[in-house]
Amino acid sequence: MTTSTTTTISNRAIVLGIVVSALGFFVDLYDIMALAAIGEPSLKAIGVNADAMKGELNFLQSMQMFGMLLGGFLWGMIGDKYGRLKVLFGSIILYSLFTLLNAFVETPGQYAACRFLAGLGLAGELGAGITLVSEQMKKEYRGLGPAILAGFGVLGAIVAVIIGKNYDWKTVYLVGGVLGFLLLFLRIGVVESGLFKVSQHSKVSKGNFMIILRNKTYLKKFIFILLAGIPAWFVNGVMMQFSNYISASMGMYPLPDKGVVIVYFFIALSLGDVLAGFVSQWLKSRKKSIYIFLSVHLLSLVLYFTLAQKSVTLYYIAFAGFGLSVGFVIQLFTLAAENFGTNIRTLVTGSGLNLVRGWVIPFGALFTWMTSSLHIVEWKAAAAIAFAVCILAMWSISQLEETFHKDMDFETV
Repeated sequence: MTTSTTTTISNRAIVLGIVVSALGFFVDLYDIMALAAIGEPSLKAIGVNADAMKGELNFLQSMQMFGMLLGGFLWGMIGDKYGRLKVLFGSIILYSLFTLLNAFVETPGQYAACRFLAGLGLAGELGAGITLVSEQMKKEYRGLGPAILAGFGVLGAIVAVIIGKNYDWKTVYLVGGVLGFLLLFLRIGVVESGLFKVSQHSKVSKGNFMIILRNKTYLKKFIFILLAGIPAWFVNGVMMQFSNYISASMGMYPLPDKGVVIVYFFIALSLGDVLAGFVSQWLKSRKKSIYIFLSVHLLSLVLYFTLAQKSVTLYYIAFAGFGLSVGFVIQLFTLAAENFGTNIRTLVTGSGLNLVRGWVIPFGALFTWMTSSLHIVEWKAAAAIAFAVCILAMWSISQLEETFHKDMDFETV
């Protein structure tokens, strides 16, 4: 079902939407990586002993992820029913408040509650930003907006690591909370999506996930999108998280610095996000761009598992290759936004992004089971999973339609 778009948005409004969404994603990733950067010292400061540290840290990460998984659906429904801007304002208020409160927790229970509620807020930012920017831009240049948005936004992860290394844990959370609230003032001038305004007059159900569940074609599309995103979060959430264990199993000594690994990965990811957008525009194809970057990912895996153990420098270069290659994810979710109608577009991008992030949980558990219960060497377990999910992602992309030239003024019923 198509709609007739009557609202014209100025170039200035489009640029402002991209800039403010990029800053929002910057704060979003800063907050997500803050826990990774200062989780252990913050728990130690509130009285958690060394024996309980690993379990408590894992619990905090799980609570944050659970909040994000739930929030992806919640903010998606709000975005499609009440507007993309409602999500951009509501989500940042929620995660800024509870990031700020994180600086004042005194018990692990308080810490976990704050991370859950912050995660709930964090879930809305990127999905709503991609949807808003994609709907505002002309289809000929649509891939560039989300790419630039994400390319700048991922630098927030690096800033979190730098501040975490140089200041105490309370400062890290205070900075994140204050940055979020400052961003609210910039968002005042952002314009709502014209497509959403037009869709308000339609009687088609909005923000309803049952539209996907009861239609096999829509459900298959959604599942293929989720499967295609696995490589990004396996390398980010598992291979990076267990970097010291994997490199030790390779026989490396001294071990690579995990902080340096994170910086190499996210600097390259920033470049990869933008580059994937330009490649998509140059080839006039989302799918071809994604295939190219998944091929780079495959080559980086070969480098990592065959040569990286010979040199710390090669190890860092391999992680830079991973970062560059997973820049395809933003094009993947631009493709997702183009595959589904205005009435469920924020729901698809928001829930999809956070479900893809959630792959960390089952694949982290699979990696742990393979190494602990099956006694498979860490690097071999990581290699088996990493190559398998990369091939699976390539196959999944082949099952999706090309959407580069597709108009977005339609509804999914």
